[in-house]
This record gives sequence, structure tokens and C-alpha cells, in this order.
Amino acid sequence: MKADIAVVGGGLAGFAAALRAAACGAHVVLLERDGSLGGNATAANVHTLCGLYEDAQVGDAVHVHPGLPRAFAELLQRVGAARAPERAGRVWVLPTYPPRLHDVMVELCEHAPSLDLRLGCTLCGAAQRNSGFELTLEEQGERRGLEVQGVIDASGDAACAALAGAAVEEAAADAQQLPSLIFRLAGVENAELDGFGRMRVTHAVAGAVREGSLPEACASVLVRPGEASDEVYITLNLPRFEDLDYVPLDPVNVAAYTDRARDLAARVLDFLIATRPAFGKARPLPGPARIGVRETRRIRGLETLGRDDIFEGRSRDDEVARSSWPIELWQDHRRALFEHPKGPASIPLGALISRTHPRLAAAGRCISATHEAMGALRVLGTALATGEAAGVAMALAVGRGLPPAALPPAEICAHIREQSVPALAR
Repeated sequence: MKADIAVVGGGLAGFAAALRAAACGAHVVLLERDGSLGGNATAANVHTLCGLYEDAQVGDAVHVHPGLPRAFAELLQRVGAARAPERAGRVWVLPTYPPRLHDVMVELCEHAPSLDLRLGCTLCGAAQRNSGFELTLEEQGERRGLEVQGVIDASGDAACAALAGAAVEEAAADAQQLPSLIFRLAGVENAELDGFGRMRVTHAVAGAVREGSLPEACASVLVRPGEASDEVYITLNLPRFEDLDYVPLDPVNVAAYTDRARDLAARVLDFLIATRPAFGKARPLPGPARIGVRETRRIRGLETLGRDDIFEGRSRDDEVARSSWPIELWQDHRRALFEHPKGPASIPLGALISRTHPRLAAAGRCISATHEAMGALRVLGTALATGEAAGVAMALAVGRGLPPAALPPAEICAHIREQSVPALAR
């Protein structure tokens, strides 16, 4: 097979990259190893889009991204796949309904010109060639090759970059952010959870841990309403278990962590049914497919964003996207470390481009940043923005026979502002 661009990973970053590149006229192949799109937003039940809005203590939600992220958020609200933005302290989030998200994303991909969506397709090999890349794919037990002029790695794990021998890096094992398990319940009397009701549930679970009724691993639980009037999402932030290392790049380890987390979720549910009237008739709904991984491997780019870039809200002339979410680090499962930035920070084009492979770009969790900076950059709204920027940059570059780093960042930004994705305006 041949195409202009391959996008590896069908999470929100890869989805945005593929949709934008196709809208620019490139022939794009979007590769997703799972059977559904959305990544953590669907497979891990991550039901809020963070990083779409400015961080503010007063006023209404203000979009920080001018292009696809805003249009996609507004579309989700129009079709009933998301509610209105909600304030959580100083930040705004967009609550979504994960079961609906995949269908919306697939429909948009199917209506995009020159976009070939390949679900259940595993990337097995990648090699840099003078004119681009040669990829090896596996679908339904058969292998085939794919030649492309450019690749956007939106796998979340820099999987294509690692296979191609590009420079990558990751935080030390004991420093990587801890994961979560988000499960969904039906049969809950949500009226009992209004006001401070959800917070009281959090405190009740934490109290049970202190009393020894629940294991210490259950200490951090958050409750949010679901789509139906009797549904809730419960987020269980997971620790490092003494008898089970956390190795998020190892699928076997992630599966073991997921099984352990499901056991803990069952313990929490039993406690809530027995002690909280609102949960007396609660029952678990299907999913999630896996734990929500917050951090793994990323490329080493032409530029590397650091903690101070984000915290100081530094603005740059080579900006192609922006970061507005706080630096949020889950080193302790009981609580996150939050540092609110002084303002939106620039994400430069160089942070999206491999320093060793000129026609390899990255989006989402794969972009070039330090561990601390990734605490802000990893969220889903920012992933949409970096995906859009990578898609536009690669499509324009391929059309001119150039590496994307040769493009003026201002031109990429102008294209994002002025050129819409037709399918998003339905």
C-alpha cells in the first residue's frame, strides 16, 4: 500500500491529525490497534476533555484553541455526546459520554476525503527511507507493507518512533505518573449526590480506608454523573503495588494492573451498596477495557518543553498550539500535585518534530517535553490541538516535498484559523 501520511494511534490526538491532514488534501491512513477509536477517552472511560479552556477563577469557559478542538467540542454538545462545560475550581472541563464518542469519531472519519481508517491494525515495524517511511502492518493475522512520505506518531507510547529507531525518552519507572481505573455504575439515585453529595462519597471511602474496611489502594475515589439520570462514573486512582511493578509499556503488566484494579473497584462498589443509600441498587456497567495510563514514552524533538515553559505561560513566535491545563502530577495515588500556570503556554512546532527523523511528527502524549511539562500537556483537549497542528504541518509539508520543520509556524497557525474541517460543521 502507498499513501501520503500514516497516523499511528486512533486516540483524540491521532483522530485530529488524520482528520486535519485529510482536509488539507493528503491521502491519510489512520492506524489503530484496537477495535475502536478514542484511546483513553473511550477504552479507559476518561469522560472529561481537559485543556480546552483557559484557566480562570471567574467568568465563563473561554476556548483556548481556535480550530478543530473547539469545533469538535461544539459538535459533541450538539449531537448529545457531551454536556455543557463545567467548572472544577479554577479549571473548566467538558463532560463527555464515552460510549457515544467512538461512533461520532468513526462517522467523521468515514466522511473525510482521502482518509483510510484501519481499526484492529497493529504496527509491527517502521523504517526510515530517503523519501519517507516503510511500515509493516498486521491485520487479521496477515502482514503487509505501507509506504508513506510522513508519519505522525500519536500512539501515546511513541511506538512508531521507537520501532523506527528515532530518539525517544521516558521518565524513570518510579517517577512515571500513576494510572487510574474509571468504572461506570447504573441504578444510582443521583438526586442524593447533588451539592456536596459526591464529595461525601469520596470522604466516606477514604474514611473506610483509615478504619481498615477497605484497602489503602482505595483511598482516592472521585464521583461524577453519567449520561443517564441513574448513572455515575467512579475514578479510582491507583498506587504502586508492593507485589506488582507498574510497567505501562508492557501489555502483560497493564493487563495485570487492570485485573487488580477491577478487584479494588468491586470492593468499593460493595462498600457503597452496603453503606450509602444512593448506591443501594447500584450495578456495574460494561468496561473499561483497561486502566487509564497517564505517561509512558515520548519523542526527543527539535525543541523540548520544560516545566517553566508551562508554568510561566511562555509565548513563542514559533507556536502552533497552546497548553492551558495545570501541571498535574499523580506521583501519589491519594492526591495530585497541581501547579496552575500564569497563562496559556506556546507549544512550538519543534516539539512536534523528531530531532533524528525529519519526516516523523508526534502528537498527544508523544510530543517532546519533560516529565513535569507532560503533566499539563498530556490531557485530551491539548492532544486534539497538537494532533491538529501535526496534521496540518505534515500535510502541507508533504504537498511541497519538504520536512515539516521547514514550514513557517505562522503559516500552520493561519491554516488552522482559516481552514475548517467540513465534517465538523454538520
